[in-house]
Amino acid sequence: MTSDQKFGKAINILSFMNSKEIVVDDSELDKIFGHPEIQDRKVVIMSIIGAFRGGKSFFLDYCLRFLYAHFPSINNPWEETQCIFETNDSWMGESDEPLTGFSWRSGTKRDTTGIIMWNDVFLHTLDRTGEKIAIFVMDTQGLFDNESTPADNSRIFALGNLISSIQLLNLMNRAQEDHFQYLQFATEFAKFAGSSMIEKPFQNLTFLIRDWNNDDEYSYGTAGGNKYIKEVLSPNNCNNQELQSVRETIFECFNKIECCLLPYPGKIVASRKNYDGRWSEMNEEFRSELKTFIEFLLMPDNLIIKQINSIDVNVKDMSQYLKNFFTIFQSTEVPRTSSIYEFTVESHMNSLVKKCVNDYKMTVYRNSDLITKESMPIIHEKCKEKALVLYSHEKKMGSSEHDEKFRTELIDEIDKFYEYFNEQSEQKSKEIEAELMVQHAAIVREQQQRLEATEALIQAEERLRRLEDRQNQIEAAEYERQRMMYEARVHAEQLRTQDMEMRFREQGEFRRTLISVVGVVALVGATVVTGGLPAGMSAVTEGSYAIVRSAAAVEEAVIAVESVWSSIKRCLIM
Repeated sequence: MTSDQKFGKAINILSFMNSKEIVVDDSELDKIFGHPEIQDRKVVIMSIIGAFRGGKSFFLDYCLRFLYAHFPSINNPWEETQCIFETNDSWMGESDEPLTGFSWRSGTKRDTTGIIMWNDVFLHTLDRTGEKIAIFVMDTQGLFDNESTPADNSRIFALGNLISSIQLLNLMNRAQEDHFQYLQFATEFAKFAGSSMIEKPFQNLTFLIRDWNNDDEYSYGTAGGNKYIKEVLSPNNCNNQELQSVRETIFECFNKIECCLLPYPGKIVASRKNYDGRWSEMNEEFRSELKTFIEFLLMPDNLIIKQINSIDVNVKDMSQYLKNFFTIFQSTEVPRTSSIYEFTVESHMNSLVKKCVNDYKMTVYRNSDLITKESMPIIHEKCKEKALVLYSHEKKMGSSEHDEKFRTELIDEIDKFYEYFNEQSEQKSKEIEAELMVQHAAIVREQQQRLEATEALIQAEERLRRLEDRQNQIEAAEYERQRMMYEARVHAEQLRTQDMEMRFREQGEFRRTLISVVGVVALVGATVVTGGLPAGMSAVTEGSYAIVRSAAAVEEAVIAVESVWSSIKRCLIM
């Protein structure tokens, strides 16, 4: 993984105008420090200052390669559990891979102006403490060239010390006397800080000396470098009274002062204009020492959290500190060290006051459910006392006058918020009361509507019940009518049956009589045939035959009636 442009780019956040005024790009500054996921992370800021064309940006780009290989970032997120810190060549990229990141090039003209920051932020959780940190990388314009004024150099060096937790001072060949004049800011600042600061005002200063050619006396790397810088900064090695004072106090200004000696990188790296940063064209000794120092500098155990007055600074507060520091340098003249110190005190104490006021607010809000008009003054005093205790226990900067001044400001801010909270509470109470009245009226209307609806429902149910009763009565009457009709039909059928049975009985008697007559007639007929009757009886005989024929017809009719009656009886039975 490399510092490819797709993950980030160098952004100029501060520029010099006519070597006098500085212009700050607040918009870009807010973008770099304003990501919501990093606001509470502790800050690590590594910056480099030093001579122009000394390879500062080149060095930072290899630092970016190491960082991208070992740490996730905002623009290149991945699980930190995948992070393995191996001391091999893999993080340096391919041997012929061009170097990207901060702009740099060989030659005699400057390539970086003002202060530049890499706009991607690296993320890590420290194993030793569990703290979440955000790592920023900062580059600066070259010093000590014919375009830089002493004022520019002083501004850059002062801002670098104020902003960074790891400050690299990049020098060529050796540390010279005129370089130490820029350390005067640190020593003067320390004098103004005096006993008001619990520890040393600045954190880590590392001299990075390039093209070192006295390795027989002081070996390459940090071992030889630390011996060298200790001797160079010894007051016994200086005849200049002013710089001797710097040497005497410089170790009191920084928590740690170190030095690394790097060999000559090779002719191609040092002089070829089209050299693109690939490490295959470096001298092997330089590449090895470069790799070793970057690993030493950026291994998690060696990362240094930014502190002001020994208090860790988070991203949110650091953003404000940067704007404050830049503001004091936005003038045509370099501010006095006393002014810078006073401004630093103001920034630190304002941040402390803000922290205590926020503590008061949070305590009040946590108890807001318990607050009444009567209890508010009591809760206010308790929360105020808690905030003042916090203020008294926190580390401070400045004199006792500063302490008293900002304590008074804290009380004023708390009282102002109390008045505001009271007004808001009263207004809110009125709004709540009005809202409750509206809700009550709505509830009354709803209850009335429900009552009316209930009454309408009861009336509807009563009408329905009456309709059901009426329907039941109609159905009962209809049933009674049907029953009576059925009984009438049954009675009529019974009467018809009785009538028909009577007729059948009568017909039976008639048939028997008829048969007897027929018998007589037949007898008479037979006698006539045989000649036994007188001639006068023939008419009688013919009449008897007619009767017989009529009887036969009646017999057929009777049979038909009996058949119909049998069918009727079967229907009645079914």
